Amino acid sequence: MKKVLFCAAILAMAAFAFAGSAKADTVTDTNLNVVYTATVSGSQVTLTVDATGFSAGSGFLTAVAMQFTGASDATLISATGGINAWSQVQPGGLNSGGCNGQGNFFCTQNISANLVVPASGIYTFVFDVTGLSGTDSDIKAAYNVLADNSGKNLGLTSQGIDLGPPTSTPEPASMLLLGLGLVGAPFLRRRKA
Repeated sequence: MKKVLFCAAILAMAAFAFAGSAKADTVTDTNLNVVYTATVSGSQVTLTVDATGFSAGSGFLTAVAMQFTGASDATLISATGGINAWSQVQPGGLNSGGCNGQGNFFCTQNISANLVVPASGIYTFVFDVTGLSGTDSDIKAAYNVLADNSGKNLGLTSQGIDLGPPTSTPEPASMLLLGLGLVGAPFLRRRKA
């Protein structure tokens, strides 16, 4: 019986180890066919912009701004193309001309991250946010035919997104795997006997 319980415990630990945390929130801009996903871990907010299905032509993500409720500062610590390919994070939102310094957002602008949308368009940004106190947020993103935002505007989006912390609840498939393992564990004992 001890071996059965030991096997069940090992199966349970394996199922929980392979179960990932749920995403905090995902929204889709149906006009441009871009998917935005935000997760929070401690003071870090990760934003993934999946523009592989971008429907307004070929161009670049030229700027992105996020609203961090209660935040006093935000720093870009990781970005597609490297943090030197993006401007330092500055307070303020954005419009079709880029970061505009207005509103309660934090904005970064493309300097040299030449990742074309829709061809390769997955951008990931990791912000270190000081003083994040709420979960309600908005994302603003600007797209242009030229990376320096001096060409034709391809679209500007503003989407609401939740920055609630990811849950630690295992996904349903992992729970099913755990349950099947626990159901099958007693039969191992009977088969040997």
